[in-house]
Amino acid sequence: MANMFDLSGKVALVTGASYGIGFAIAKGLANAGATIVFNDINAELVEKGMAAYKAEGIDAHGYVCDVTDEDAVNALVATVEKEVGVIDILVNNAGIIKRIPMCEMSAADFRKVIDVDLNAPFIVSKAVIPAMIKKGHGKIINICSMMSELGRETVSAYVRQRAVLRC
Repeated sequence: MANMFDLSGKVALVTGASYGIGFAIAKGLANAGATIVFNDINAELVEKGMAAYKAEGIDAHGYVCDVTDEDAVNALVATVEKEVGVIDILVNNAGIIKRIPMCEMSAADFRKVIDVDLNAPFIVSKAVIPAMIKKGHGKIINICSMMSELGRETVSAYVRQRAVLRC
């Protein structure tokens, strides 16, 4: 049977893919033939990711970029388009969690989680959509975990209005 999941010639950007779920997603896309582009928040994580991809035999392209910074994301997408190619697949994987009881969490910590987990997928999607429209195709996949559906007292910002409130 022919390969029903051939991504040869496609460029896939997986945010926050230096390790963990993002790395596993990118590895799967690479195994299907996609060229992998990933980012992380600092150079140390990007270097760690590059070493991990190399160990797997994947020729990935890693960039430092804060996905909550719209100007930085626009610059990243422009750089990727110039150096690698137009992004065909976006996987919004970057995310954070702060395990702090709600009564102890600062508004700044709450806003940081919302910024990374909710606003960043909008920012990155907005940056890649114009080229996808021009090309006539593209896929955007947003990742979340089961924790985003299950309220717990220490993850109020992460759980979209379903927090268990206990001080």
